[in-house]
Amino acid sequence: MPGSRAAALRRAQEAVQGSVGGPARDPARDPAQDDGFSLFDAEEAVIGRADVMLSRLSEVADGVQELAGAYRRGTREQRRLVRMSDRMQLELQRVNQRMAEQQRELQALNAALSGEIEHRTRLEAELRRLIDTDHLTGALTRRRFLEVAELAWPRAAGGACLLMLDLDRFKRINDGHGHAAGDAALVAFAATCRGILRPGDAFGRTGGEEFAILLPETGPDEGLARAEGLRRAVADTPVQTERGALSISVSVGLAACAPGEPLAGALKRADAALYAAKNGGRDRVRAAAAPGTA
Repeated sequence: MPGSRAAALRRAQEAVQGSVGGPARDPARDPAQDDGFSLFDAEEAVIGRADVMLSRLSEVADGVQELAGAYRRGTREQRRLVRMSDRMQLELQRVNQRMAEQQRELQALNAALSGEIEHRTRLEAELRRLIDTDHLTGALTRRRFLEVAELAWPRAAGGACLLMLDLDRFKRINDGHGHAAGDAALVAFAATCRGILRPGDAFGRTGGEEFAILLPETGPDEGLARAEGLRRAVADTPVQTERGALSISVSVGLAACAPGEPLAGALKRADAALYAAKNGGRDRVRAAAAPGTA
């Protein structure tokens, strides 16, 4: 060690001085001898400064080691964070992939649901059409006609006419020409009616060969004229069957709306007028008397 070396040098100097005959240096002695011993003092100073430098270097080395340790710890932490970030990125990619798959599945489900709703809507519309429409003639069923007529029947001021119609001698057509001819007669009659009626008029099949028509916003005279026009159109339109052309006719009973009269009352009056037309010879129109008159 530097300190031990300095002590050894001092002891050697003292030994040399003792061996030459005196414990202390004489000032009158040769200065050259003193110069030789001053080298030990300089070396001791150098050694002392070297000790200080070594001490500082040791401190610096300790700081460097501490810094190196901190750097190693920081590097390990950075690596750990990088690995953690990589795992998080991978997990995020997996989550995004799952979300994309779920989004595709949801879109497929929405498309299937939309298709199912559309299919159900079509089925409901077809079912409603089958319920509301007579499959043979295309006229409204009795139930649906009464619903429409009840809604359109005037409650206060405003005219309306109700027609009850019955194909004449329809049983004779079925018996003499077959049921196919009877169906053809019903189809032709319905087509003739639809060709004459207005968009706001209601046309329904109330029985086998019985039909009803509601003419909103129509007074008695206009209603009678339209009923006569319909009767003539039916008589002038032959029905084509497998056995040839067939003529048909229709009897009509008309009831004009009376103030405050419910639809049920008008139906009874129109039905009574229809029987009067059939009993009067068929192929004709009869108008019902106003309520409360003979």
